[in-house]
Amino acid sequence: MRARRLGAPPKRVVMWSVISSGPMALVVIAGAILTYHGHSLLVESRQRVDHTYQVLAGLNRLFISVEDAETGQRGFIITGDDTYLEPYLNAVGQTDGHISNLRRLLDSSPAQAARVSQLETLVEAKLAELGEVIDVRRREGFQTASNAIVKSEGKQLMDKVRTEVASIGTTEEAQLRAQQEDARLREQELLQIGSIVAAVSIAVRLGLAFFLARLRARSERPL
Repeated sequence: MRARRLGAPPKRVVMWSVISSGPMALVVIAGAILTYHGHSLLVESRQRVDHTYQVLAGLNRLFISVEDAETGQRGFIITGDDTYLEPYLNAVGQTDGHISNLRRLLDSSPAQAARVSQLETLVEAKLAELGEVIDVRRREGFQTASNAIVKSEGKQLMDKVRTEVASIGTTEEAQLRAQQEDARLREQELLQIGSIVAAVSIAVRLGLAFFLARLRARSERPL
C-alpha cells in the first residue's frame, strides 16, 4: 500500500480552511460593530452627564454672585466703606456672562430656557434694588438706607431668585440621576457585548479547530 506523499495539505482541506474562516470573520465584524455602537452610546451618555454638571455649576456661580452682592451691600450700608461693594460690582459685571452661559447650555430645553429668562429678570431686579439702597446710603446716610432696606422688596426678590434657581436645579438634578443611570447601563451593555463576542469567538475557534481536525483525520486515512 502506498503511503501518502508528505507536503502540501490536500486541496479540500485548504478549501475548507478558507471557507471556515468566514464565520470567524463574521464574529469579528459583528463584534466590532456592536462594540462601536455601544461605545458611541456610552460616550453620548457621559456627555449628557457632563453637560448637566456644567449647568448646575453655572447656576451655582450665578446664585453665589448675587448672594455675595447682597452681603457686600449690607457691609457698605453699615460701614460706608466702598471696599465692601466689590462683590456687588463683580456681580453687576458678571451677571450677563452667567446668564448667557446658562442660556447656551439650556437652549435645547424650552422649559428650562424660559426659567432662565425669568431668573434673569429677577436677578436684574435684585441687583437694581441693591444699587438703589447703595445710592440712598451715599446721599442720606445709614439710618435712611436702613429704613429703605426694611421697606424695599429686597427679601422677596431674593426669595424669588432662590426659588427659581432651585426650580432649575431640581430639574437638572433629576435629569442627572437619569443620565447617570443610563451611563451605568451603557457600561454594563458594553461589558456584556465584549463578553458575548469573546465567548462566541472562542466557541467558533473551537468548532473550526474540531472540524478541521476531523477533515485532517479523514484525509490521512489509508486508501
